[in-house]
Amino acid sequence: MAVVVLFAIQAMKNSLRVGSSVRSFTASRRSFRSLVPTPMYRELILIILAATLVGCRSYVESTPRQYLEGDHPANYARIFREPVPSEVTVVNSSVVTYSFRPGVVTTDDFEFELMVSPRWIEKEAKRFYLGKSDGEFIQKELGARREHARPWYAPKPLDQYDLYRDATSVGYVHMLVQKEPETDGRHRVFISKH
Repeated sequence: MAVVVLFAIQAMKNSLRVGSSVRSFTASRRSFRSLVPTPMYRELILIILAATLVGCRSYVESTPRQYLEGDHPANYARIFREPVPSEVTVVNSSVVTYSFRPGVVTTDDFEFELMVSPRWIEKEAKRFYLGKSDGEFIQKELGARREHARPWYAPKPLDQYDLYRDATSVGYVHMLVQKEPETDGRHRVFISKH
């Protein structure tokens, strides 16, 4: 890959090279035309750009990852940066950690099933900048998210949950809060980031 990039750089330099002698105004206009790469070089540049982008994608996708499941208190502390509070019960958790790689932004992905108080819901909605919504867009987005989630993640129909989504254009963090509280007043919450 590096050899191809070096070849392209050299080809661009050759196509852009201008003589060192002083030229007249007319000659300068002609030399300006020589600065524009020929069609062959434009195609070569496009091929190299496409190959680089494809290579970058496979580089990102091949970033080593580790799956953390089973140790719910450790997973909760890793993501929420505090021990499990007394009003929270971690029912299920899954965290995916990514190794450091130059040029790749690596943050943990996670899925949690929790039993929490309404106060916890408010606090975490603020922390993750989550807004409540029930529109068709968020329903489609969360429906697609659930297809790739663990089997225990939000198994009921979406109309059984209050739906939350972060304020980014991508929608990294989602939270589904079961509308019907449990007998102790807490809510079953599913929260994830991908």
